[in-house]
Amino acid sequence: MCSCSVTCVGDILLVNTSNGVDESHINIPAPGAPSFMAMNKNTGEVLWTDKSPGTNILHGQWSSPTYARFGDTEQVLFAGGDGWLYSFVPAGDGAGNAKLLWKFDCNPKETKWELGGAGTRNNIIATPVVYDGMVYVAVGQDPEHGEGLGHLWCIDPLKKTDGSDVSPTLAEDKDGKILPHRRLQAVNVNADEQTVENPDSAEIWHYTGGDTNDNGEIDWEEEMHRSCGTVAIKDDILYISDFSGLFHCLNARTGEPYWTYDLFAQAWGSPLIVDGHVYIGDEDGDVAIFEHSTESNEPIAEVSMNNSVYSTPVVANGVLFISNKSTLFAIKEGAQSDPAE
Repeated sequence: MCSCSVTCVGDILLVNTSNGVDESHINIPAPGAPSFMAMNKNTGEVLWTDKSPGTNILHGQWSSPTYARFGDTEQVLFAGGDGWLYSFVPAGDGAGNAKLLWKFDCNPKETKWELGGAGTRNNIIATPVVYDGMVYVAVGQDPEHGEGLGHLWCIDPLKKTDGSDVSPTLAEDKDGKILPHRRLQAVNVNADEQTVENPDSAEIWHYTGGDTNDNGEIDWEEEMHRSCGTVAIKDDILYISDFSGLFHCLNARTGEPYWTYDLFAQAWGSPLIVDGHVYIGDEDGDVAIFEHSTESNEPIAEVSMNNSVYSTPVVANGVLFISNKSTLFAIKEGAQSDPAE
């Protein structure tokens, strides 16, 4: 089963295969199966595949590929089921193989994967976003795993493009040797392992929360939690919802938090920025509407859609489309027609 959307670049289709665990949530039946693949859209010919997550897949692989051109470098960004973000050349190496540009661990090394969301290591559910030459991605888990702390990263995609590990840190054993990639936990301090700075790190900033009320502490309402959503950015202002129901507004260049707002309901979707406003839906069925601003953290309106809104609002041809669990709404100023039966 594949849960991602297909990304099309010219004649190339890019797909995340959603390879993952079986019903036990422990075993990976096909660790050697591809996680990422590229195909010719006209013939269906497989151009290349990659199985980098392999035996380190935590649960499943839910994200969709992102394509971008950074200067003269084309990149396709795949979020792996191991919690790593991978960048490849979209066309491959020309000989039927994948060509890795870089990889980035989106979890701190000491975090640990535990069944049912009890641990601190996370998947990547969201789709990576590119803005002004920077890459943004948040981590989360299957909503059935519940709430937990999360991370939002801003990454330099051109730091190194020779296949390097550009994670913020590296894992070392007690003898100072670099540890291989491991599934459950990269660094076990009880085994005298340690985290060391990576000189090749592509991290621009890392957001886990901020003291927006200046009380000297990071309160629950100021923390970044697990997120299913993708960031939305305009005018260097970034918005993201988290699964604990907080809506965050940050400086997209520095990661400085401007404000957070508690929706009092879980948010699965992503924000929409349009006409100077920001829209975000929640599980209670409300769509909160904010001014596109670093100043205000109170919605100017909250509209009930009468059922849970798990998706992201979309605008097309002057019409706002919002779907709840059972109904698709098309909303336009001055519209008089009755909803379809």
